[in-house]
Amino acid sequence: MILLLGDIHGDYNILREAINKAEWSGAKAIIQVGDFCLFKDTDRTHDMLCPANENYFKAVLEKSSVPVYFIDGNHDDCDRWLQYTEVTQVYENIPFYYIPRGTVMELDGQTLAFMGGASSINKKWLLRDGGFWTPLEDIRHEDIQKLTRNIEGKKIDAFITHIPPHSVVQQHFDNTAKMLFEVGPEWHDMNQTIVEELWNKMGNPTVYSGHMHRRVVGQNYRILDINELLAI
Repeated sequence: MILLLGDIHGDYNILREAINKAEWSGAKAIIQVGDFCLFKDTDRTHDMLCPANENYFKAVLEKSSVPVYFIDGNHDDCDRWLQYTEVTQVYENIPFYYIPRGTVMELDGQTLAFMGGASSINKKWLLRDGGFWTPLEDIRHEDIQKLTRNIEGKKIDAFITHIPPHSVVQQHFDNTAKMLFEVGPEWHDMNQTIVEELWNKMGNPTVYSGHMHRRVVGQNYRILDINELLAI
């Protein structure tokens, strides 16, 4: 059993609870689906949702007996994480790992594909208020190429992404968020389309995502609510 964890936006107490539940249930690992929001304590506050918190996270993670993995979302330090091209242990002797975009890996008998990244619908507000934003939040061509190579000839059991596929978003979400963040009804996150196309190439295995801050359940898709813990 693997536990998936929704967006936690820097809340290390939620991570602590998830680790406790994973240890109690005998889970093989925790995989967090982006917007983990780990930022260095030496930096200024990067994001209103993600204050500097690295030492707090390390204090929680170093006590874990269950491996914790994460992918990047649009509220993550992508400038830091995207330098890694392989699954990387973030701290020595601590079971905590970053999973790069385009990774395919075996875990608990399942073949899992991964793609982090999404566009910040609140980009205008972040820039206006002096918050953190990086163009690296968006999925790059090289990320697409990497995943396309890595899935070739493989049966993918689950696709773990930060942003859901376009068709899922279209079915379950209206323009309310676009109105709230003043981007206009024509605004579209192209990362949804990229994830949709990659999902189709895999034959549409169950796709697990976060980002939308709402629980959505479908036949072959699942969006995790913020802080939600889900066993697969």
